[in-house]
Amino acid sequence: MYCFIVALVLLSYIFFDVNYFIRVAFTILFGRLFQKKCGVNDSTTIYGICTTQDVDIFLRHMNNARYVRDLDFARFHFYDRTGIYRNIKAVDGHVLQGASSIRYRRTIPIFNAYKVETRLVYWEDKSLFIEQKFITLHDGFVRAIVLSRQNLINIDADGLLKNIPGVEKKPECPEEIKHWLQAIEISSARLRKKD
Repeated sequence: MYCFIVALVLLSYIFFDVNYFIRVAFTILFGRLFQKKCGVNDSTTIYGICTTQDVDIFLRHMNNARYVRDLDFARFHFYDRTGIYRNIKAVDGHVLQGASSIRYRRTIPIFNAYKVETRLVYWEDKSLFIEQKFITLHDGFVRAIVLSRQNLINIDADGLLKNIPGVEKKPECPEEIKHWLQAIEISSARLRKKD
């Protein structure tokens, strides 16, 4: 029996990113147990520390892939704390990453604690626009800022945001998102020409 359990754990780590799923579960569970629900105009925050598993080949600072991975955890946490996740599940909908833009301002050095703040900045009928910031705790400096467009599948923004506090006042589209969307459209048009 012991060998079977060891083999099962080993195979799980070989075929699945087990640590990813453990972190997702921990982040959601921690939020449900210790943090209050919030509205669409509120920010949510998760915390992390840059460990030896997060660093680049020079062993000095967080590698670019880890930023993107932490964005998932922070986004899932935001969806759960606001009630968006509940509304997605109610209609068997999905939210898929459609685009993202990361601006790295400074590295997060190894063994430094940081937080990821997530907020919904704008929405359209079939898209959510989320801003996320990596902020080091010791100095409060924004190390990276991220804009992402989340595409809604089998649900529209009205259904997704139904009964969530703050939805009654839709924010104006920020100028940087307008320019970012124009850049995405130019890129898409160029790619369509090649097809």
